[in-house]
Amino acid sequence: MAQHLDRTDREILRILIKNGRLSMVELAKQVHLTTSPCSDRVKRLEKEGYIQGYHAEVSTEKLGLDVVVFIHVRLDQSSFSVFDKFSKAINLIPEIEECYSLSGDFDAMIKVRVKDMKAYQLFMSQKLGTLPGVIQTRSEVVIAEHKKCFGINPELVTQ
Repeated sequence: MAQHLDRTDREILRILIKNGRLSMVELAKQVHLTTSPCSDRVKRLEKEGYIQGYHAEVSTEKLGLDVVVFIHVRLDQSSFSVFDKFSKAINLIPEIEECYSLSGDFDAMIKVRVKDMKAYQLFMSQKLGTLPGVIQTRSEVVIAEHKKCFGINPELVTQ
């Protein structure tokens, strides 16, 4: 996938991962290009799907969304369509930040962010319990966060 990225493309990606609001003039300066060729490279990286968007990092603490819970979910596998139904349903629930299909004892893991434990209890009873195919869950409440990354770590964009 990344075979036709040269050193400059990779450096542009690393810099934009760290600061997506950087002006084109400053970005060009950091990668030793003039503004126009740098802008052309960024547009190409966007068009080819290497850059999928630009996002703001928002303080969940300031918003009062202090409780993070990882919930492992086992689905009723008597029908394969339950995976599609589950996948579509979770996209409609704003408290669910992330969802992954898993191998092993559980079929999925979701990351939920809520205001407090009362909101978590309401989520469990009124939202998670209504998702299609859910037959078992196991929740783990996050006590402390030791490392947080938004998107890919820039160090993974190798030379």
